[in-house]
Amino acid sequence: MNVSFLNKIFISQFGAINPPWIHKEVFYKLPFNFCDRWCERCNLSGICRVYQKEKESEKKFIKQGIDPKSTEAMLFHISEGFEETKKLLEKDMKRLKIKITKEDNMNFEKEEDKKDKLVENDELTKISKKLCLSLVKLVEDLHYYFLEETPIEIKEPLKILNYYMSFFSVKIHRAILSNIEEKEMKYEDTTFDSKNSAFLSCVSIVKIINSLKTISNFKSLHPKISQKILNLISLFENLNFVLKERFNLEY
Repeated sequence: MNVSFLNKIFISQFGAINPPWIHKEVFYKLPFNFCDRWCERCNLSGICRVYQKEKESEKKFIKQGIDPKSTEAMLFHISEGFEETKKLLEKDMKRLKIKITKEDNMNFEKEEDKKDKLVENDELTKISKKLCLSLVKLVEDLHYYFLEETPIEIKEPLKILNYYMSFFSVKIHRAILSNIEEKEMKYEDTTFDSKNSAFLSCVSIVKIINSLKTISNFKSLHPKISQKILNLISLFENLNFVLKERFNLEY
């Protein structure tokens, strides 16, 4: 499929997006595995188990007099998720007769620290973090520049930049970490998380680039801001090229 045609889909589609290598049946069963979590704009929220569960939680919080968007609700939701995962793991460990010793825990922590250092020292991580900070600074400058009133044509691209300015970097971090872990696995013919995470990062970067281009066309921008935007467009285009090459994203 033509890359420019796919880019147009990436620009207009939010929430769950089907990677070309994932079968449609798998995608529609597990849309939350291929998602940027912008649920309000997702066409598949009606069939997404994660979204439906979150909506049920929101109703419970409201009944208890708790704001569903509050820190209290968020922490409770995270705690509930960890507890549920813990019970499932304990059940499987009992079934498989697995016992974890203190030594196992220590070895696990050492391995995790080692992986974390590898990810943090990866040049792609460093570049994505720098770009993330640059984008955050640009968005702050734009909000300050349009302090009195944001032009209508700028509102949507600014909203998109606000949403994805950290997302692309987080997904790159996950792609690198998953790639390290996948090299330890012995499974064949498996669709790995690293490729899917890199894909979601690429899609978000396409949206970022398009939003930056839209803003750069605004005639009343200060020349310094315009130049910053053009520089960022070039850097993000290079980043997407590197991502596609490194994680073999064929689309």
